[in-house]
Amino acid sequence: MYPQLETEAEQQKKATIVRLLPKSDNNGTETERKDPPPSKWKRRVLRHVPMFQWLPAYNMEWGIDDFISGITLGLTIIPESIACALLAGLPARYGLCSAFIGPLIYLIFGSIDKVIIGPTSLVALVSVQFTVGRPIEFAFLLTFLSGIVQIIMGTLKMGFIFEFISMPVIKAFSSATAILVIESQLKVLLGIKYLVAGLLSSVKTLSSRIDEANIADLIMGTCAIVFLLLLELLERVSRNEKRGKLLRICCRYLSTSRNTLIVLIAGIVSFIWLGQTGQVPYSLGKSALSSLPNFTVPSLSIETPERTYSFWEVLKELNIGIIVIPIVGILTNISIGKLTPKGLVDTNQELLTVGLCNMFGSCVQAMPSSGAFTRYAISTACGLKTPMANLYLGIIVLLALSYLSPYFNYIPEATLAAILICSIFTLLDFKLPLRLWRESKRDFGIWLLCFCVCVLFGVEVGLFVSIIVTALHLLFLWARPEIHVKIQELDDMQYICVTPGNGIYFPAINYLRERVLKACTQADFKITVVIDGHRITGLDYTAAQGISKLSSDLCRQADASSSILLILYCFPTDLQKLIDHTDNLVFCDTETKVKEFLTQESLRNGFINLKEHIRASIDLGYKIDME
Repeated sequence: MYPQLETEAEQQKKATIVRLLPKSDNNGTETERKDPPPSKWKRRVLRHVPMFQWLPAYNMEWGIDDFISGITLGLTIIPESIACALLAGLPARYGLCSAFIGPLIYLIFGSIDKVIIGPTSLVALVSVQFTVGRPIEFAFLLTFLSGIVQIIMGTLKMGFIFEFISMPVIKAFSSATAILVIESQLKVLLGIKYLVAGLLSSVKTLSSRIDEANIADLIMGTCAIVFLLLLELLERVSRNEKRGKLLRICCRYLSTSRNTLIVLIAGIVSFIWLGQTGQVPYSLGKSALSSLPNFTVPSLSIETPERTYSFWEVLKELNIGIIVIPIVGILTNISIGKLTPKGLVDTNQELLTVGLCNMFGSCVQAMPSSGAFTRYAISTACGLKTPMANLYLGIIVLLALSYLSPYFNYIPEATLAAILICSIFTLLDFKLPLRLWRESKRDFGIWLLCFCVCVLFGVEVGLFVSIIVTALHLLFLWARPEIHVKIQELDDMQYICVTPGNGIYFPAINYLRERVLKACTQADFKITVVIDGHRITGLDYTAAQGISKLSSDLCRQADASSSILLILYCFPTDLQKLIDHTDNLVFCDTETKVKEFLTQESLRNGFINLKEHIRASIDLGYKIDME
């Protein structure tokens, strides 16, 4: 694996450590290293062009592994791209355009190894919600605008927004998408042609036209699914160490090439059948003639024989699609990045990179693209080392566009539907909700909400609802932080111990005051209050003033001598400056000081007699003068 992307702070720290490390000369004596730290512009180049991080260390071993992985991925992404284009309601050619331009750009700017950019069933399914029933140019302009939005988000460093998307939301989103994709391909397996948006509309249309089902398409699709599942089982054989090395290698590559093999076999069957009878009983795919795409900047207005759409009309038609597609497209990359050994993702860099892939992809009439879990699994199985495999993958797809496009007309649509169903099936994960039900009912509720809304109302609606619910929950935790209030004893002297579990900010200060006053009421306002600041990570001005107000709340009368003492224990010095001092509020940094104040308060309230007070004062190291 090539070196992971380092942040600017990490690079600066590393450079500092290198300068401090001694090195030995030829005689073995240590001498100070004089290597200068990398300049600021160089660190930025390494951060934004990660290719320069791994390219200097590239070697022959990595090259061989990347070449094999690139060829395998290239043969895999071709049928996947055709199937995704079919799902998005586009000809196969436009899926292949995404499959070659994205990897070539990600080769240079990509920050996550083993991410292969291209069309995905997830993005295709969401895209069709906004382009169904509209001219094909809407799909290209959606790609362009999505790329622009991603670049703007990356430039403004808005990647932190994706930190509000929790793992249960991502898993529910993926599982719901898998169900929607599988349902959308049932009509293709049955040979029924229609294109509608939404699960409910699709199910209604399918049930009303079930009598139009074609048994030949069903047989072809079923055979393809059985073939793909059988070859997928070979992956288990490839991981069995008891088998021979040659057998394991053959099984591994047969398993990873299963999509290509089924497309090749089905295409040959169709070619022979057409040659003998002139027609086939099942539906075949349709593709444009073989040629390389022209590089042209997409027009912001769309002209059709029926009408002309201005740029503002296009934005109105695409609606929130220009926001949803960028978010959905980057989610998969972030999830894949978290599966890497380092587990860290520079979200802003990924936004910039995927944005460039979509922006330049629209110039060659490509559909929106992103990374995919299926390609990640194949790249891992093939031993991919660096993004150099994207170069070989892109070449394979370009060759397919140049010479193989006419042969795509022989691929049965049911076979492509089988590829989508088998590849998306791995995203179904119902083990997580079962675990959440046992261990975290709150997270289970969020998962269930996201899953149901995505399935019933669309993945874009489910995603936004889940983000809002998650944000509201975080706000609730901010307003109701973990606060432990209990009676404790120190040398037989009782006090109310208040332990906040995190930062105390203005939404939570009234909650803190309520908890403390409730405990004081139950203690009849006769016990000292100690707020333990060990775990407090932050305090704003409003909260600090609220703590000062709490000391006033503890005064039962105007006379301060009849009030409860409020002790702030181990508060950070910088936070103490925000809190206004009052007569019954003190700061303590040691347990001994706390014991002293508790002793004085116990004596004042009559809980201990003078003799016990003298004994306690001597224990604390104080001299008592008796008259």
